[in-house]
Amino acid sequence: MCYWYTCHTNNPNLFSIETRPVMNILLKEVKKQKIFEDIVKQLRKLIKTGAIKTGYKLPSERHLAQSFRVSRASVREAIRALESANLVNTRVGNGTYVVANCVEDLAEPLATVMVGGRESLMEIFAVRKMIEPNIAFLVAKKATADEVLQLKEILIRQKKNMGDANLLTKTDYSFHLLLAKIAKSGVFLKVYSTLEELINQTREDFLQDGDRPQISVQGHDEIVWAIEKRDPVLAKRAMLRHLRNIERESLKASRKS
Repeated sequence: MCYWYTCHTNNPNLFSIETRPVMNILLKEVKKQKIFEDIVKQLRKLIKTGAIKTGYKLPSERHLAQSFRVSRASVREAIRALESANLVNTRVGNGTYVVANCVEDLAEPLATVMVGGRESLMEIFAVRKMIEPNIAFLVAKKATADEVLQLKEILIRQKKNMGDANLLTKTDYSFHLLLAKIAKSGVFLKVYSTLEELINQTREDFLQDGDRPQISVQGHDEIVWAIEKRDPVLAKRAMLRHLRNIERESLKASRKS
């Protein structure tokens, strides 16, 4: 028999002790017409509401299938969808763990805290340096030839728009957003869209004068080259170097303004 891990809830019928079978605590029988979506919906809701916390190990595939009264293939498909959304992580031979509560819980406080000034600029880059090098790493492993071509096309547009601050901001944003889409990172897409206004403001304020546009384009060139070479480590290093260079130039500009 499979048991659920500690579940925090105000419902007296949902005990916090680990001795209740899964089916009796939180899971409902799945409707047959939309099996995999129902599984995802139920588990995602439990993660989002905090009923199951980061670090908790999900029951085995077999026991989830029994609890939902579905095939193991349907459970497997649902787990893959949750992994794509960066809500769970499957460790080979060790099980599947919740790795994050709803991505809104991460993104929204960041947008609230970053209200302007030099400190906010540094915070924005701190978040980007944590996430974007890993995005570049994944893209170098996953990108199709067509996706690499799309990145090159954005880079060409960026080079053509060097004298137009508005278009340069848009193409720069499009480049980083496309990387996140190729990597299929739900967390970064949410964070990036939440912080879009703040990130674009730093581009508009600090990346349009002097040689900063050239520095940005050069960084993108190096990233695309590493991705085309299918070298994840090189792509990760290129992205980190790019962000550090842009951060340095942005902070210089902020001191002058």
